[in-house]
Amino acid sequence: MIKKIKGIVVKEIAYKDTSKIIEVLTNDGLYSIVAKGAKKVSSPLFLGTTFLSYSEFCIYEREKISTLKSVDLINGYKNTLKDIVKLGASSYLVNLCMQVYKQNSSNEIYDLLLVGISKIDSGINPLGIVNILEIKLLKYLGLKLHLDKCVICSGDDIKSLSLDYSGYLCKNCSKVSTDRKILKLIKLYDTVDLNKLNSFNVSLDILLNLDRFIDEYYSKYTGLYLNSKKFFKDMLS
Repeated sequence: MIKKIKGIVVKEIAYKDTSKIIEVLTNDGLYSIVAKGAKKVSSPLFLGTTFLSYSEFCIYEREKISTLKSVDLINGYKNTLKDIVKLGASSYLVNLCMQVYKQNSSNEIYDLLLVGISKIDSGINPLGIVNILEIKLLKYLGLKLHLDKCVICSGDDIKSLSLDYSGYLCKNCSKVSTDRKILKLIKLYDTVDLNKLNSFNVSLDILLNLDRFIDEYYSKYTGLYLNSKKFFKDMLS
């Protein structure tokens, strides 16, 4: 059956001399597609089948591996491909989203990935976008942070962000304090509509401090460790 799908190329696998198998994440699932001859630059299938490409694919759909008939590139994220920091951030987001998708195949993960790499390509701070997605993806792992009230007593006078309690603690329940800018920023990460985010002006020091908390939280609770995050952060230093 011939079918048209729109999606992001999240993986390329070499197949024979001139062909490849691509994995395409869409809003209705993950497709494995054989792209015959697509490794050749002269192939009409070359554009639109490279990693990170957002394209419309016309496929002969089969149960396990479909075959690509034609492809139209929608967005190749040219700005990202020319900037190693943006590319590192987007590559990490692809890897992270796919790890989360293995555990929860919600189509919202596709939507988050698409808007995330689009915002990075448009010039918004890559670390900020990465951290926003990291916070939002916790919901799909069943590990969403508690950022409404104090985790222990439901108090409103928030004093700290707790790794052990997975969220806010108030002044009566916490012996330590967290910078108020960080308390506000992580709440913003959790609630912001990425589609409406057009600028991001936060000091690097605050960003890095919150990023450290997020890394520690992922390390302690998710079991996910991706080398692509380290690679991306190395490029920031």
